[in-house]
Amino acid sequence: MAGGELKAYVEMTSKARELATQRMMEDAERQGADAVVMMRYESSTVAAGAAEILAYGTAVKFI
Repeated sequence: MAGGELKAYVEMTSKARELATQRMMEDAERQGADAVVMMRYESSTVAAGAAEILAYGTAVKFI
C-alpha cells in the first residue's frame, strides 16, 4: 500500500496543535497581551514514535 492518510496520527497532531495554541494564548494573556501576531507552528521528532508540536508568536498590547 502506498500513500493514504494516517487518520489517528492526523487527529493526534491536530489535538497537539490545539493544545499548544491554547497554552500560548494563555501565556500571552498572563503577560497582559491583547493578541499574538506572527504566530507559527513547529514540529520535530524527539524519539522514535514521538514528536513535539510548538506554537509561538509575538504577544502584543494595543495602545
